Amino acid sequence: MFSDALGFDVGVARLLRQDDDGEAVAYLEQFIAKGSVMAMIEMAEYLDDKGDQAASVALMDRAEASIADHDLESLLHLAGALRRGLGAGTAKERYFRAFDLKQRVAEAGHLATIREMIVNHSHGLNGASKDTERAIFWVRKAAALGDTKAKQILREEGLS
Repeated sequence: MFSDALGFDVGVARLLRQDDDGEAVAYLEQFIAKGSVMAMIEMAEYLDDKGDQAASVALMDRAEASIADHDLESLLHLAGALRRGLGAGTAKERYFRAFDLKQRVAEAGHLATIREMIVNHSHGLNGASKDTERAIFWVRKAAALGDTKAKQILREEGLS
């Protein structure tokens, strides 16, 4: 699971929700007060589950506006929440916003997300066009970050 620099742990929040909504809400509110984007997203999901979509959307907007450019884990958490149906817009709009967020994370050098972009562009998945040149771009980026499998692919394909 995810945790943030403020000490918020998504796994703990979800376990608390299974046992005691009151304790879960108190946990979430404690970290929202500290500025935890992940806690905001989890509270938005809680509110959505309780049928308060307006409050959920407002909290998702607040969370998105609060994310620092270097907070890659929160960007990934937001992308996942958008894919799960949280936030404003149509399902299609959220889907492509989630893809754009993941692309930003990959561009920032997050290796696991770069690998995801390679697969996405190789096969046209998850909102990406099937684009061999873009897949090669991501393979090269992964190789530059020291990914041995990416280096091997570049050698085998004669793209080094």
